[in-house]
Amino acid sequence: MALQSLRGTTDLLPEDVKRWTTVEQTARRLARAYGYEEVRTPLIEDAAVFLRSVGETTDIVQKEMFRFEDRGGQDIVLRPEGTASIVRAYLEHHLHKTHGFVKLFYLGPMFRAERPQAGRFRQFHQYGVEAIGSASPWVDVETIVLCVEILRACGVSDLSVWLSTMGCRDDQHATSATLRKQLEPYKDTLCKECQARFDRNVFRVLDCKNPSCQAIVREHVRPLKPRAGFPPTPFQLCDACAAHFDEVRKGLREANAPFDDTQVFARGLDYYTRTVFEVRAKGLGAQDAVAAGGRYDHLVEEFGGPPTGAVGFAAGIERVLMAAKDVQSPGAPDQHRRGVYLAVLKPDFTGLAFLMAQVLRKSGVTALIDFEGRSLKAQFREADRMQARWIGILGEKEASEKSVTVKDLEQGTQEMVSIEDFLKQMTQEAGAPA
Repeated sequence: MALQSLRGTTDLLPEDVKRWTTVEQTARRLARAYGYEEVRTPLIEDAAVFLRSVGETTDIVQKEMFRFEDRGGQDIVLRPEGTASIVRAYLEHHLHKTHGFVKLFYLGPMFRAERPQAGRFRQFHQYGVEAIGSASPWVDVETIVLCVEILRACGVSDLSVWLSTMGCRDDQHATSATLRKQLEPYKDTLCKECQARFDRNVFRVLDCKNPSCQAIVREHVRPLKPRAGFPPTPFQLCDACAAHFDEVRKGLREANAPFDDTQVFARGLDYYTRTVFEVRAKGLGAQDAVAAGGRYDHLVEEFGGPPTGAVGFAAGIERVLMAAKDVQSPGAPDQHRRGVYLAVLKPDFTGLAFLMAQVLRKSGVTALIDFEGRSLKAQFREADRMQARWIGILGEKEASEKSVTVKDLEQGTQEMVSIEDFLKQMTQEAGAPA
């Protein structure tokens, strides 16, 4: 039987990586523009990092974590999400003491043992941000605006922002009792997962993607309206949480960032408080969330740190690419040709071509060489496939005159120049790194 990649994983071939790189570079560039600094945490973590943060009733903990004992008997997991790892690093490296308010960006693979389906894999990839150290509603506003800006820059144009609030811990405690009372008559018709979690975390029903559970929520959860002009919500909000949410909505309007605050939903991880949001995109089917996040004002404290406001979001790169309209698709050519292809007409000239390529590469120029002794026509085809801007031809005549025939594939011109002038010209004209 032929060896294949594991179910729920995928290989990224060179043409796929071009699209991925576009998303990664776009996310990194815009996060940096908003003052976020990149961090990288390990792929493996102590299981306690997630058991004490995301919640024992979540799908992640109950059935999705890749969890095992290492040789020393320590309980290990492959990280299923990014926020808990970032908070662990924030405290472990005393950033709360040395920096206070920090804005951190991350990017990399996550792992969940869920059933693979369109846009959902066992190894998947996320980019995300975490702003830790502020309770200001304007940080919520900035986070949501950044999330949408990155998605739009990646080509996800047909999207909507669902916005809500889950209140503080006291609000959630009061709300859970009311929700159970409203949903109790329909408990037996909920999906098995919601039935199992009903008594421990009824908010999971609000987060369930099962169509029948969603219909029950729409029909039987009676949202409250704390005061005039406030959107209906199933959460019983204290004055402080209602005021915080008002400020977030006001800030988004001032930023000209459209949102929908009429939807009844909740985020499934236990650490969320106050503002929560999901960005939904067309073209992803029933599970259409492409990015999501919210505020988690108690997580740092639950990890042993001081009371600390925090908010963030994460986006799945696979899902961004599924929803994107303008990101370069596999097989499509780059917008601009770049770099040099050195076509060798005789194997004797390969050594010279290699030395020339090294000079160019050290100057930041992409330089490619044929090592297979293919025909000139075949080398031209390869140069075109690799989207090279110039072809430098080394034949008998060129070698005898210490020259190179330079063909510009973008301009359609051709000339013979000395090797010295060729290297100087390519370094100047193609010097921008590919």
